[in-house]
Order: sequence, then C-alpha cells, then structure tokens
Amino acid sequence: MLNEQIGNQGSSLVHSPVDSSVHSSVQGARTYRVATLGVGLIVHLMVCWVVLSIGYLDISPMQFLALVVVAVGGFLAFGIAVLMEWNLRFKDPDMNLSQMIWAMSIVTLTSFFAEQLKPAVILSGLAMIVVGANRLSKRQLLLFAIYSFGIYLISIFYRDQYFSVSWVSEIVIMLAFGLVLFFGPILHRFETEMMQNVLLSKNAELTRALKTIRELAVKDELTGLFNRRYLIDVLSQQKAMAERRKDYQFTLCFVDLDHFKRVNDKFGHSTGDNVLISFAKILRSELRETDCGARIGGEEFILMLGGTDQMNALIVSERIAGKLARLQISNNEADYRITTSIGIAGFRQGEDVSVLMDRADKALYSAKRTGRNKVVFADADEDVSA
Repeated sequence: MLNEQIGNQGSSLVHSPVDSSVHSSVQGARTYRVATLGVGLIVHLMVCWVVLSIGYLDISPMQFLALVVVAVGGFLAFGIAVLMEWNLRFKDPDMNLSQMIWAMSIVTLTSFFAEQLKPAVILSGLAMIVVGANRLSKRQLLLFAIYSFGIYLISIFYRDQYFSVSWVSEIVIMLAFGLVLFFGPILHRFETEMMQNVLLSKNAELTRALKTIRELAVKDELTGLFNRRYLIDVLSQQKAMAERRKDYQFTLCFVDLDHFKRVNDKFGHSTGDNVLISFAKILRSELRETDCGARIGGEEFILMLGGTDQMNALIVSERIAGKLARLQISNNEADYRITTSIGIAGFRQGEDVSVLMDRADKALYSAKRTGRNKVVFADADEDVSA
C-alpha cells in the first residue's frame, strides 16, 4: 500500500515547488531500493562465482563475465532511470515489478547452469527475491509469481533436451520457493502492521499528553476553569469582534466568594477546595460555548459573557448567586451557606481590555465595600441585585 501511495505521488510531486523536498526524499528512497536489490544480486553472483570456481557451474568464465555485465547493467539502468527521473514517466515510478522480473530472470538463468548445486544458487538469490517481493502490491505479487514459475518451468523443459529432469527435487524447489514467496510478504506486512499499531498507540499517548499539557497551560488545575492568561486572549478576540461589529456587545463579571477564608478556617482546606469545585460546576452550568469562565485567584473568578449586555449579564449573575446560596457547604453544619459579590462591566467601544477589567474590578470592590452579597454595575456604584 505504501509503495502504491509513493508511486501515485510521483508525477504530482515533480510539478509542485512546495513539495520539492518531499519529492527528493521519495526519489532517494527509490534509489535506495534499486541499490539494495543490486547488492543482493552482486551477492548472488559472488556465490555463483564460487560454484563456477569449484567446477559446478556449466558455463565458461568469459560467459559468466558476460552474464555479470548484463545482470549488473540492468540494475544500473534502473538506477540511472531514477537519477534522471525518467521513472516518473511510467505508470509505476517505483518500477518494483520490473526490477523483480529482472532479478528473477538472472537467478533462473544462473540456476539453469548449476544443475548439481541448483538449490544453493537459488537460495543465494532467494533473500533478494523475498526483500523485493515485500515491496509489491498483491496484484504485482501474483504477476511475479506467475512469471517466476513460468520461466523456471521453461528452463527445466529446455534443459531436458540434454539431461533427464529430477521432478522430485524440482517440485520441492518450486514448493519451497512458492511458500517463501507467499509467506515472506505476509510475515513482513504482519510485522509492519504491528509496528504501525505500536506507533499509532504511542502517537495517541503523546497526543493525549500534549492535550493535557496544553490544558494545564490554560486551565486552573483545581476547578478546570480557564486561567488568566487564556482569559486575556479571549478578551482580545472579543474586543476585535466588537470593534468590527458595532452592534456586538460583551460583558465582564468579576466574582468573589464572600468570606471564603471562614470556610477554610471553620471546615478545613479540603472543604474549601470542594466548594471551589462545586462553584466551578455552577458556572459551567450557566455559561454557553460563546462564554468563558476563569479562576484568577483563590476565590476570585471572572466571567466573559459573549454577545451579552449588562442587563442580561445581571440575570446570569443572579442565577449563579442563587445556586451558590443553596449550596450545602458541609454535612457537619447543613445550614451553613456562603454568598457572592459580583461586579459587572460592559465593553465600551475603543477602550482597552485592561480598562474594562479595571472597571469590573472596581464594581466588585464596591459590592464588597457596601455589604457584599450583591451585584454592582461599573461606574454606577449601586446595588442592582434583585
């Protein structure tokens, strides 16, 4: 499958300047594949030379040298075709099937002259054949198998003019070759798929870890709400949107839990943490996808309500305050409750985000200074709670 994808990408990569580096890598991989098969062929020819030296190859040294020149020349032609990028004109730029047919032709030819040591000669070329077969698609592998058995049978029948055929040994050789040709690519693909699954699993783990790191960078660990840095980015985006669309409004709500230190002192920090977590859940239940809730301090929170004016922000704030007032703090004192103070400021055209935040903060301070448990609009200094 990978070979087919590389092959299909061949022609398109040439015409894309942006993908020139990818194109070079693909062509480099093709050159490497030709080279590895070429090395395998040289090893096979060296074995044949040894067989010739001990007198078991029915061919003269000059004839063998000519065979070597032809065999190596074929793979040099493949290498030159890749280097000159002539292969990109072909339907299969990888030329895998062509290389395998050429290699099989050489192995069959050398085995033809090695009657007594034919298994050794074929075995020396088998590693090269198996490595190359792993690069073939299923259709190419079938065509290669048909060609291999066909040319081998032709060599047997041709040689039968001079020697009688030992069908038992020939059938054993063909069966062994067929099994290796069949199971070799299967085992290779099985191992490749296992490695891919491992890599995919590791990639998924890394993705989850990266997601966790990103969340830790923008979220409060205890409550799961966003932090101040993320809120500032959101406010900058909201300001840009409001300045593009003059009818767009957004509002900030500064929220503080009243006398929260008393909860920690009276019930312990564990209970205090549970209150913060529960309050964060209350906020999430009231916020929309267009809104943003952030924890900026111990018991201090900021809400950004997108597409919302101050009056609608007041409605949301009172719902949040009401839910908090009904929240049970501790089983030890079921009637113990806490309240919240909220300062509201709507965005004004042209003002900086820091100015908007300062106005909301002053409104919150006014709510706390005048008795707490109330909602105050910025620049109004009046209690607007229901």
